[in-house]
Amino acid sequence: MHPILLAFLAGVIGGGLFTLLHLPLSWLLGSMVSVFLINKWTKFELAWPSYLRDLGLIIVGYAIGQSFSQKTMIEIFTQLPSMLTMTVAIIAFSMVLAYITSKMTGIGLSSTITGSIPGGLSQMVALGEEMKDIDLTVVTILQVIRLLSVIFVVPFLVFSPLLAGGGNGPGPASGQFEIPSFHWGFVLFFMIAIAAGFLARRIHLPTPTLLGPILVIGGFMVAEWPVPHMPGLFIILAQLSLGIYFSFMMNFSSSNSMGKFILWSLFTSLCLLLGCVGLSFLLSRWHDVSFLTAFISMAPGGMAEMALVGQAVNADLSIITGYHLFRILFILFIIPAILKGLFKLSIFHKGNHD
Repeated sequence: MHPILLAFLAGVIGGGLFTLLHLPLSWLLGSMVSVFLINKWTKFELAWPSYLRDLGLIIVGYAIGQSFSQKTMIEIFTQLPSMLTMTVAIIAFSMVLAYITSKMTGIGLSSTITGSIPGGLSQMVALGEEMKDIDLTVVTILQVIRLLSVIFVVPFLVFSPLLAGGGNGPGPASGQFEIPSFHWGFVLFFMIAIAAGFLARRIHLPTPTLLGPILVIGGFMVAEWPVPHMPGLFIILAQLSLGIYFSFMMNFSSSNSMGKFILWSLFTSLCLLLGCVGLSFLLSRWHDVSFLTAFISMAPGGMAEMALVGQAVNADLSIITGYHLFRILFILFIIPAILKGLFKLSIFHKGNHD
């Protein structure tokens, strides 16, 4: 059987099992676990090309774009000061945790800081490549462990009685299949979303296949054009695609000698998540947003993954996207200059030779 088809079947089996067990974000987490286990414990050859992940991101971007309106855009603009405050707080806390990780493991401080800032795996690895004295393996492991721990922990927290997230969004939340009603309007807008993803890549936007559709479909929504609804079955397919893709990131075989470091990475990821819970409480007090929306907005995971969680519990997707997008842009445009300045200090050179 073809490796891609085999990976898809493994993902469907895992997602179906998690759905039967009524576990949160079942198609994402189930496919992730099942494909990882088959990859790890069997001789089967599995593969998942990046264009299938991109298609999943385009579907999520379309769904996020649909949550925008003139009212939500005004709300996002009024919360810009809060977005800046929360982003700076999360980055500062990440740096403190990076300092602790460096002291406890003896790994260079510049590597642990670059790996600890929640700016997205590809963006932070690319930033690490531009700088001297940075161990890209350390950066990758820290980013992957944080992302995976957030993907696993946040859905269970959100659906727990603690946060009372029991929404019944389309398909993914309830696990029910919805037969998509294919009409030319949806096909047309979906093709526009795909084109937007490719265009965003050409002009080098961050996470282009997600951000392109968000901006274009969101633009149609703000202009009050009737954008056809994204079928629940497509959201399930997007979860499967992203879950299978993430399972290939869970390979730490090259880091067997870094057991202590991986444990510390997991510990600091959970500490960051707890810090974000505190910030979420403040945010929900400052603005008229639910604690659930605030928590998903603060969670240090990727925008696509947190949007899927938000959609599953009927949280405010436009606010969630606003906070995550602001953080991504801040980290992309402001943080590199700050880090390059910081890394010239003697403490970082000392740390790199511990």
